[in-house]
Formats: sequence, structure tokens, C-alpha cells
Amino acid sequence: MNMTFPFHVLLLLALFCFTSPLQARGPALELWHSQQAGYVIDEVIARFNREQDQRVSVLQIEPSKIKGDILLAAQSRGLPDLMLIPSDFLGLYRQMKLAPLPADWFSNELMAETLSYVTLDRQRWGMPMMQGNHLMLFYNKELVSTPVTEWQQFAQIAPDLTARGIMPISWPYEDMYYLAAFLRTFGGSPVTDGRITLDTPAMVQALEAYRTMARQGWVDPDGDYDAALSRFSTGRSAYLINGDWAFSDLTKNMGERLGVALLPAWQTRPMSSMSGAYVIGVAASAMEDEDRRPVIQALMAFIQRSDTQDFIYRRGALLPVNRDSFAAIGQSPDPRAHVLLEQFTRSAPMPSGSAMAVAWQAMATGFERAREGGSATDTARYMQQLADRQHLQVNAP
Repeated sequence: MNMTFPFHVLLLLALFCFTSPLQARGPALELWHSQQAGYVIDEVIARFNREQDQRVSVLQIEPSKIKGDILLAAQSRGLPDLMLIPSDFLGLYRQMKLAPLPADWFSNELMAETLSYVTLDRQRWGMPMMQGNHLMLFYNKELVSTPVTEWQQFAQIAPDLTARGIMPISWPYEDMYYLAAFLRTFGGSPVTDGRITLDTPAMVQALEAYRTMARQGWVDPDGDYDAALSRFSTGRSAYLINGDWAFSDLTKNMGERLGVALLPAWQTRPMSSMSGAYVIGVAASAMEDEDRRPVIQALMAFIQRSDTQDFIYRRGALLPVNRDSFAAIGQSPDPRAHVLLEQFTRSAPMPSGSAMAVAWQAMATGFERAREGGSATDTARYMQQLADRQHLQVNAP
């Protein structure tokens, strides 16, 4: 039987065929992050989108800008739906307008220790995606035969290296996360039992040691993050202090030239850094949306699964938060993986409260006083005064 249809009927049928698959998909969501191994985040979200037929997009922001961008976006009602952030940002959950996550969204496969990173005021303000975020010592095997175990060894090796135009060691000198590792070396911490503790003998010693290394020419005090990384990767620096987040990229760029060792001790004092997690926070506005909430819940379940966690470690050398995935790393034959784990076990988890967020800013501002020639004692005192004032403002009703 010959059947004909009016043109407008055919047009409606065609539009229905093309639009119905899109209508079946969930709403478009946006995720912001500042992870150096951004390709890992891109690939994880792409896997989720394919598996769940969703539309989550990703925007990478410079690490130095993401906190400010989120706080500004929260004030202007321009927040993304999701934010992958360091766990120590969570102390500002009110200012960032985050939503607490239901307890039943957290899998039994999640390592119990990681819950401490996201729990504040008896609520969970983010979902751990990977952990670590700790500092490590990298060295160039073409320039170093046996890595140093004490900082004082640089006094012997620095003259020969500098004579050849090679910086002994590089790191972003003005980044306070690196100073915090020296603070820990001398027995201090930016935050102790919820209190900001910057005006301490340990901070004075850390500042003096930090400044001594710059004066001795072991490190470039003007080098930023990118300069330090580039200098090491191109063979113009023998050592580099950087985080586990850079491990994968350094391995790709340097191959067998890359060596990994434990952070050197300061005389008899062992050195270790702070550590944390990268967690996905959710904007309250997105959580309240009945269409977005189920997609967010599905993504949270996806990132906790062992296959996703295995992929994150395999692609980016970022430590898993899934219990079985984390345990499997200890069975790896790669000696560099064992150093990665050993340095992590020596690290101290960062508190996630507002005191930690305030301490970082006070340290950065106060450190300028030391750069301008102020004494370590005055600098430590000034840091504490700044932190106390800022903490009162942050917690004001």
C-alpha cells in the first residue's frame, strides 16, 4: 500500500528522531579543577559520560587561582555544579556555598581514613577522589649517582653543580606548602588541635633554615612553580621537590633519567610533608536541583569504584581512596611506587577546618616580611597576628 505524509508531519518525525536521544540524557553539569594531571580528570569524566550517557564537562583552572575563582563565583551566583578541590579548602564550605553529602553516598569500599578529610561540623562536604598531595624528592640520574639523605650534603655538592651552570635543587620557593614541610621537620605545624600555631620556635627555625638555603645558592628564591619544573625537566637542576601530582608527568618526560627518593633530613631531623586528598564538592544550588542530584550521585558512586580508582592510579600515579586499589599498589614491583607510598605514610594529614585555609594565607603574606629582611622571629609573630585576625573574620556570624 502506497502511503504519503504531509511535509509538516515528516518534519516533526525527523525532529523527534534527532532530539529524543538528547532529551533522554541528563542535564549538562560543569566541573572545575586545578589538577596538574588534567588529562586524568578529563578521561575519568569521559568514561563516566560514556557509561552513564551523561553530559559532564570539565574546566581546568590554574592552581593559584582556583580558590579565588570559586569564592568569587559563589558571591556572584556563578558556581559550577562540581568542584574538585584540595581537602584543605573545605574549611571554607560556607563561603564556597557547598552542600553536605548524604552518608549513604559513601561506599564501604572507601578507605575509612579518607573520611577525615571531608568531615567538618559532623557533615561530609565532599567526596574523596584521590589522596596523597604530598611532597617528594626527585633527582636526575644523569647528574646524581647517589641521592642526598641530608640537606647538609648540599654544601659539598653545590659548588661543582653551580660551576657547571646547574642549580643544585629547585622548588617554588614562595609556596608555603613547601615551607610547611620544613616546619614539620622542626616539630611544628601550621595548625595544632584546631588552633593556628605559627608563632612558635619551630617556625623560627624553619624560616632560618629556609633562608639559609637561598643564601647558600642551593635553591633559586625567585623561581616559581613552572620555572622549577622546567629547570629540572631540562637538566638544569639536579634535584626537584614537587608533589605526587607531578610524578606521572615527570616519568613521561624523563623516563629512566628520573630518580625518586625520600625527602632529606635536616641533620638528624627527618623531613616529611603534609598530605591531603582531592575531593569533589557540590554546589548547594546543584544539589537542590531534582534533575542534577541523581547525576551527581551516580558520579560519586562511579569515582569510588575500584576500576575507576585503578585507572586514576595507572594513568596519573595518584593514590587511590578505594581500599582494595590502594592495597594493590604495595604489591607493585616498581621501586618508585614504593617510595611514593613510603613518603605518603610519613606525611601528616592536613586539617580541613577553616584554621588551615587561613594559616596558608597568613603564611604567604607574612613570608614577604622575611623576604624583605625581617627576622624569623618577627616574621613568625606577624604570621600569627595576621592569622588570628583573619580567622575571626572567617568565622564571624
